[in-house]
Amino acid sequence: MAAFAETYAYGPARVQYARKDPLGFAVFKARLAEDSALGSANTQRGCQRERPSLYDLTTEMRALTVPTLILTGDEDESCFAPAILMKRTIPAAALAVMPNCGHGINEEDPAEFNRLVADFLAQVESGRWPLRGSP
Repeated sequence: MAAFAETYAYGPARVQYARKDPLGFAVFKARLAEDSALGSANTQRGCQRERPSLYDLTTEMRALTVPTLILTGDEDESCFAPAILMKRTIPAAALAVMPNCGHGINEEDPAEFNRLVADFLAQVESGRWPLRGSP
């Protein structure tokens, strides 16, 4: 896991965190290195590999009317297209793209992440979150 952490932590969707918060990134990388190799392998085999693709769930997503906020970083290329798919497919979804952020948006820019979530919750609680196609 230590060798894996050295490579994975510096992937294209993670390096923004290293630049923005070197101490936080060091903690992330150290915790990743301490993960169980068996547990990580089982997660990949049992969860990641077996779950359906989002692209196979569009019928189910179209039926959702629950308020949905999709957040992604503009540097998280592997999640960008799925985020757009969910925005286009879920009738009550909105998409916020956080600039200069990779995969760990809540850690890379916690103030902006919290602001977006708080605004979303306030709109939902006040009944102002729209369902696309409704007035």
